[in-house]
Amino acid sequence: MSTPEAPLAGVKVLDISTYVAGPSCAMTLSQLGAEVTRIDPPGGASDTRRLPFSAMGRSIYWATLNRGKRSIEVNTRNPQGQELVGKLLAGQGPEGGIVVTNTVGHSGVSYDELKAWREDLIMIHILGHADGRPAVDYTINSEVGFPLITGSADDTRPVNHVLPAWDLLAGLQGVIAVLSALKVRERTGKGQYITVSLADVAATTAANLGMVAEVVINNEPRQRDGNYTFGLYGHDFKTADGGHVMTILLTPKHWYTMVELTGTRDAFAGLSVSMGLDFDDEVTRYRYRRVSSALFGPWFEQRSFAEATRALAEAKILWGPYRTVEDFVRSPESPLAKSGLFEDVYFPEIGTVPTPRAVLRFDEDVVSVPRAKNSPGVGTETNEVLHEDLGLDDEAIAALRAAGVIGGL
Repeated sequence: MSTPEAPLAGVKVLDISTYVAGPSCAMTLSQLGAEVTRIDPPGGASDTRRLPFSAMGRSIYWATLNRGKRSIEVNTRNPQGQELVGKLLAGQGPEGGIVVTNTVGHSGVSYDELKAWREDLIMIHILGHADGRPAVDYTINSEVGFPLITGSADDTRPVNHVLPAWDLLAGLQGVIAVLSALKVRERTGKGQYITVSLADVAATTAANLGMVAEVVINNEPRQRDGNYTFGLYGHDFKTADGGHVMTILLTPKHWYTMVELTGTRDAFAGLSVSMGLDFDDEVTRYRYRRVSSALFGPWFEQRSFAEATRALAEAKILWGPYRTVEDFVRSPESPLAKSGLFEDVYFPEIGTVPTPRAVLRFDEDVVSVPRAKNSPGVGTETNEVLHEDLGLDDEAIAALRAAGVIGGL
């Protein structure tokens, strides 16, 4: 019986990107078995020094987002550096020749220039705006309007969420682009230049969720509503001992179960008669969400967090605890501890960190490779890559380093 193989075993990728979208795309490809080589300028790109830092001054951010990749330092603004990148692409074999980048106006590593080295080049270019204007996740988020529908209904200030959602979604689109382009190349022998912009990802997401049609058809822009869930009943409650829980009544069964659990059936029946309301209707439940919360609230206020959540779980009502990030990391009940996706990995100059595998779970005939134990520092595999992939000897590598063409080790 043959050993199970990772889905993208044999695929080779050059990652010439920084910050979140491109590196997360390349990291996901690596977790699925691709060999990814990240290329930084000598001394490292700006994101190699991004907070948070370890006690020894190493970027924890960079290390965790770029794990599983080989890291080299090449001056891609130098003709000799550009030649090294071209030769790496040319020598990668039939499943290589893939570049993930977010560079803007950077000569030497454009699609046309790199295609001269490899006709079947696949380049995934992640942009801010589709027309090439620069932007980052947080500026795109403000443009789409999400900060003005996030937060308390009593507040008029924008609230930026801390999750770089558009970066991460764009990174996943980049993964889809690589897989699609590989299929096209397999069929036609031709490479592809594919762009994906954060702005397009944000705009299409808003449209797919009905937010664009809501304005165009109903002339009713979405309003901020605190911790209420739009379109159905969902809200947070505090317990007698200071606990905090979020509940979602996704189906009619959830609603009826919550009413029975909290002993509010008679109260809702009275409201139905006195106000002519039908709480069997989801729209009614949503419109009168504040009334419902006022009725449900005392049940939570009279119980400890443990009592309330045990009852919710037994009743099969959807709920989740509010945790601090520290609680998420350290609690034995956290998904981090219970998912089975994490393994302890030592990162040089940082320490041992719980590190996730790919979230895709294949059957026994296909394995996704953690690749987390390969956790180099910035540029620490420069010599190794140039020696193994390009056949350069120590003297040639030393000459390139002396000329400022490469950095690293």
